[in-house]
Amino acid sequence: MPSLDRTGLFRIAAHALRPGGHLLIVDHGSTAPWSWNRDPDVHYPSPHEVNADIDLNPSTWQVLIADARQRMATGPNGSTTEVTDHILMIRRTER
Repeated sequence: MPSLDRTGLFRIAAHALRPGGHLLIVDHGSTAPWSWNRDPDVHYPSPHEVNADIDLNPSTWQVLIADARQRMATGPNGSTTEVTDHILMIRRTER
């Protein structure tokens, strides 16, 4: 199966915005114990890494949120655990 070009997809989405538009990327930051993918070597890129990979000109783009937030999640058997969500919100300031 071909891999998804996340960086290219995010860059296309960002450039489709008008000035003042926002791009919100919410991404996994951890693996829940009930996840089908428990690869211990999986890397969840931080919001700062995602922003750096998109490589948008900082004179035209403003990072509003680049954060890792924890929340409680409930698995299919009712068990709960704390998981991490990565949040990146950028705003296009001009063309």
